[in-house]
Amino acid sequence: MGADGHFRVTLSIRREPAAGPVYCKMETSARFRQLKTVKLSCEATYRLDISFKPPQLLQSLTIGGKQVEAIERARDGTACAYSAYHSTEGIPASARGHREELQIAMRVLGSGYLATCLQIKYYRADDQSHCEWGSRLHCIELDCSSVEGRLVTNLATRLLTLNGCT
Repeated sequence: MGADGHFRVTLSIRREPAAGPVYCKMETSARFRQLKTVKLSCEATYRLDISFKPPQLLQSLTIGGKQVEAIERARDGTACAYSAYHSTEGIPASARGHREELQIAMRVLGSGYLATCLQIKYYRADDQSHCEWGSRLHCIELDCSSVEGRLVTNLATRLLTLNGCT
């Protein structure tokens, strides 16, 4: 953790097995809780990469209410990175005009519990044209602050896309 208790978490999501891109779209209606929707396909597997700057110790990870194993894949003096997998097998396609919430929760040693929620639209496995339309999702950034071992602020959450839509 930085000397001021500040750290950044960067999440990226790729479709497996070929590390295919994930897309998102800007919402045109104010009826949804978030301005951006991440598009996921049903009956698929996604790799979630999580990096911390400065390095943190990820104690546990929950995606969509399910405990998943996070494997540390890199660490140095400035950052560390973990990977985990999320399956959408058995998740039904979202009804037209509806969005789902996907909670991603982490327990970080010395900082406590960090959670963020993504707005998701699930598409049928045979509906790839809709799932792959929109802006490519680059990453999700969480700016965090911890005081005396307690996470006190998730300062900002940003979905960053490759097309410049932030």
